[in-house]
Amino acid sequence: MSELALALLGAVVAVALFLGIFVWEQRRSQELLQRWAAKHGYSIVSQEARYWRLGPFSGSTSKYQRVFYVRIRNPGGQERSGWVRLGNWWLGLLSDQLEERWE
Repeated sequence: MSELALALLGAVVAVALFLGIFVWEQRRSQELLQRWAAKHGYSIVSQEARYWRLGPFSGSTSKYQRVFYVRIRNPGGQERSGWVRLGNWWLGLLSDQLEERWE
């Protein structure tokens, strides 16, 4: 196999791996958020993934964790907004850990 073919194969594998990880992170984040909401009887009205402005989690979030700004409706029909951090510092989304901070 030529060097060009090997380089192209390597690039295709790298892109596929990147896309696979991206899709897994999106699905895992949704799974954790939905499980958290169901556990507390919440309905998620809106959610926004945050990458730069992390609210109360600024400065204490690893690159393996995900932060969302959410608006939920509780079983009584009241709406509330706050921040949810998924995963832990070392294992990231491989962990079921979740923290919430309400406004």
